[in-house]
Amino acid sequence: MKKIFCALALVVAATSLPAQDKVVRKARSLKEDVQNLIATPERNEKQQAELDTKLQQAMEMIVPTLTSPETKKELANAWDVKAQLHKYTFSPLLDNVIKKEPTDTLKLYNEIVAALDAMQECYKVESAGDKEPVYSKINALDVSRFRQYIAFCGQMFFQNQQYDMAKQAFVKWMNYAKDYTIVADDATVTNDENTPQIAYFTCLSSYFAKDYKTLMEYIPQARAYEQEKANVNQLYITAFIEQGDTVAWINACKEIVMDDPNDNEPIAQNVLAYYFGKGEFATAQAFAEEILAKDADSRIGNYSKGLVLMNNKDYQNAITFFDKAAEIDPTYADAYFNAGVCYSNIGYDINEALNGKKMTPAQNKVEIEKVKAEYAKAEPYFLKFRELQPEKSDMWASRLRTIYYILGDKAKEKEMTDILGD
Repeated sequence: MKKIFCALALVVAATSLPAQDKVVRKARSLKEDVQNLIATPERNEKQQAELDTKLQQAMEMIVPTLTSPETKKELANAWDVKAQLHKYTFSPLLDNVIKKEPTDTLKLYNEIVAALDAMQECYKVESAGDKEPVYSKINALDVSRFRQYIAFCGQMFFQNQQYDMAKQAFVKWMNYAKDYTIVADDATVTNDENTPQIAYFTCLSSYFAKDYKTLMEYIPQARAYEQEKANVNQLYITAFIEQGDTVAWINACKEIVMDDPNDNEPIAQNVLAYYFGKGEFATAQAFAEEILAKDADSRIGNYSKGLVLMNNKDYQNAITFFDKAAEIDPTYADAYFNAGVCYSNIGYDINEALNGKKMTPAQNKVEIEKVKAEYAKAEPYFLKFRELQPEKSDMWASRLRTIYYILGDKAKEKEMTDILGD
């Protein structure tokens, strides 16, 4: 008796094998009805209701077949039907966007992704078989085309400040060839010229979503986006600041500066300020020399080396580098100012050395003239700084007043005093 039951079970299983395949074919027939209804440009309420019903019926019918072990020959067909049904669902939502009418962006995105996932599954089934693909050749064109829709959804999410969803959409775009191997050999996907731009928006969305891990993952590609390179670099270093990772921040700053010292002067100055603030003068000097090794004619490189030497009270050599920076860029106001400070400091140090020193009046006069000579050398630098940045009178007027006091030019000294208002 037991053997008979086993035999009956086998018969039932054998006769039920094609059952799900029949369901798939029936679902495709419903899908074609849906397609015909969609082709009707102006549907009345009855036709629209019929369309919605058949679309729902087809989806409910096809979903169980995708995981049923009874679906054999028609599995690729089943995935293709599902893909087409999702396409029919998101099509009117996309039309709303094109017509600039309100739409459900989340539903649009989810339906596009569902269609893409189904076409990928269809491709996997067909690729594993020994027959020529039936659906994937056509689907590959859609998968390639739908990538722009993913980016568009990301843009809409970003505009709506839905940064997590924006990030998700942009990451989907970035990983497209990896996730959808159906287009892995499509050059328009693998070599898309928009990759750096989308990488930038991926990082920007990740930043606002406070997902620093994702931001760091796509920063290398985003830094190739020349149009927003400064903003990308700022995202890069700001992310480390917000995470409190000073070491990574310094390394990132140095990396950016070394890419192009002249385009990233503010970042170089921040690094130097950090080193100076920490008293790491040797490290600051090494950084300046690294910039000069990259580009001996770098404005910021020469200026940075001048700052380091100035901090070490090697004023004469510092002036050489400030002069070189000003030669490279005659509008470099800070280079003129610091060169003037160096000459003033040289004069000050000579004058300080006279205190307590026994000299004849004649010898003293000679030394005083040396002091005046150094201050006199500083004057044209501060005058140039005044010319370039007249609004910073608190800086140049106070320096010039001291010079004119040392030189004994009372009229010009008074002029500076009047400008300072004290």
